[in-house]
Amino acid sequence: MAQQFDYPKSETDLRNTLDALYQIAKTAFENGNRPSLTGLIELMSAEATIITAIHNIKSNKGSHTPGVDSKVMGKDYLQKPYKWVIQDIQRAFMNYKPQKIRRVHIDKPGKTEKRPLGIPTIRDRIVQECVRIVLEPILEAQFYKHSYGFRPMRDAQMALDRVVSLVHLTGYYWIVEGDISKCFDRINHTILLKRLYHLGIKDRRVIQMVKAMLKAGVLDECEVNEDGTPQGGLCSPLLANVYLDILDEWVTKQWENKRTAYNYKRHDMKLEALRKRSALTPGYLVRYADDFVIITDSRQHAEDWKARIQQFLNKDMKLNLSSEKTLITDVRKKHIHFLGYEYKVVRGKARNGHIPRTLPDRKRLKQKVNTIAQSIKGIPRCTSREQVVREINRVNSQIRGIVNYYQCCTWVNIAVQKYAHRLRLTAKQRLKQYNGIWIPAKDTQNLPRVHEKYTRGIPAINYLDSYIGITDLSFCKWERTYAKNPEETPFTAEGRQLYFERTKRTRINNRLDEIYNERTSEVILYSPWGRHYNFEFYMNRAYALNRDRLKCRVCGGWLISHTPYTHRINPGLPEDKVNKVSNLVSMHKQCFEAVNDPNTDISEFEPKARRKIMTYREKLDNSHVKRLH
Repeated sequence: MAQQFDYPKSETDLRNTLDALYQIAKTAFENGNRPSLTGLIELMSAEATIITAIHNIKSNKGSHTPGVDSKVMGKDYLQKPYKWVIQDIQRAFMNYKPQKIRRVHIDKPGKTEKRPLGIPTIRDRIVQECVRIVLEPILEAQFYKHSYGFRPMRDAQMALDRVVSLVHLTGYYWIVEGDISKCFDRINHTILLKRLYHLGIKDRRVIQMVKAMLKAGVLDECEVNEDGTPQGGLCSPLLANVYLDILDEWVTKQWENKRTAYNYKRHDMKLEALRKRSALTPGYLVRYADDFVIITDSRQHAEDWKARIQQFLNKDMKLNLSSEKTLITDVRKKHIHFLGYEYKVVRGKARNGHIPRTLPDRKRLKQKVNTIAQSIKGIPRCTSREQVVREINRVNSQIRGIVNYYQCCTWVNIAVQKYAHRLRLTAKQRLKQYNGIWIPAKDTQNLPRVHEKYTRGIPAINYLDSYIGITDLSFCKWERTYAKNPEETPFTAEGRQLYFERTKRTRINNRLDEIYNERTSEVILYSPWGRHYNFEFYMNRAYALNRDRLKCRVCGGWLISHTPYTHRINPGLPEDKVNKVSNLVSMHKQCFEAVNDPNTDISEFEPKARRKIMTYREKLDNSHVKRLH
């Protein structure tokens, strides 16, 4: 099969290729067609793609969780020779046969039933991530612009904002709260694979790989999985969106994207004409994974949408609506429950005489607070203050997690007040053993960006002449969520800039691996510490160069016109720590040799550089002594 793209030789090349894939798919889609892309296996199995996939996985806690073969990311891949790792994954692409999945069950919040997770082997996870990396830009360019689940640069807050905005702008108050029963367990493989092909994945080798992933058996349960996408697989969220895009396309063609004989210049003008001059049933779709809402103008139309969607799901997608969770609600009288939020409208001064009221789902909020209260009570007794501080930080991350998720709600401060009081008293009681005191939040030394704004007292303990406190759930206020801009995407320069302007978070820089050469590799390989020359070193040396901003850590000179040398600060560390980015520094060749050879004359170096050389030498000497003992 002909290859359409050059092999990406670096992470920069890979990003440019992904941007190109997105643009090809988007251009075709906007012209009323679908892309037709082949040669994708070559991109997926390229060295740069494999390195990126491993980096994505290793930063996830799940990398420590083994599959059926008991292998983990650290010792079984990161600490293996670089070429062995690359060749092992590339061999997997040649004739892909995934191993069985290990099944575990986790709790569902507030429910007695368990959620089944499928855990693939590390090798299969790497392959799946390579597949996901290449497929995502192609599919993202074609997905419905108002689906928000499992998609980059989108979240639940945006989905809620879309619902609130639609009700306000249209004056429609009847909402179908849709929930697809056991969606991920019942996805039909044949329909899914046909949809992938329809969306432009014309490389049949990729289709066969995806089929093999879907069919992978479950240990002690089945040899072949006949339906569903395994929850826990890295490709599963993307594939679920591919499947549910069938529903998105069908629903939106009934109203929002209805084809008309006349070509309207503006989308809102077309919808206004449909309202006035057609007998169509209006309906706006907002979807997040398998939860969705349809916003319409009357109960009769809501009933009609519910019946038609049920029929379509059953006939065309082999799925069913949950009769218990699929409701029809007039939001002027009752809240809807969507993604952990509650929403209704109340009388007020506004365009249509109603204003939105959003608040955390009260049942779910109570469950989360109960969990945090147990965490506070679980802070160990009679332990070191260092351990107590770690536990306080863990509790604070749970509290701030609630705040960050619910701060888009207009009534968030009111909803959390009584729970904040409960947690405050629980924390005070628990820290009493450690001489905890009430202290104004602004006087504590943890969470400074949050606490500096509040004078309310919180329970805190003294640690190293400073106070560390358990933060307060009431330290939150409503923050407006702005509508999702469809142009914001990780696959265009403009989209990445829009994301930065909204979040002030820049994208992680590419690894600068293309500026290294074989000579620098040999210097390390044949050094006294050459045994550490593994995959993790190859991968992290370029990330260390990014961190060092392309400057030598000894003399401060630029490394742009020189091949960088990577020095291990403490080569005597254990195998799983010696090649962490924190233990690697970038240097010029001359500086590297001066550090590693104590007989080198350093009199020609600047005083500051000489001090740094001596510091690095001292650390090398100490690591050598520790190794001998």
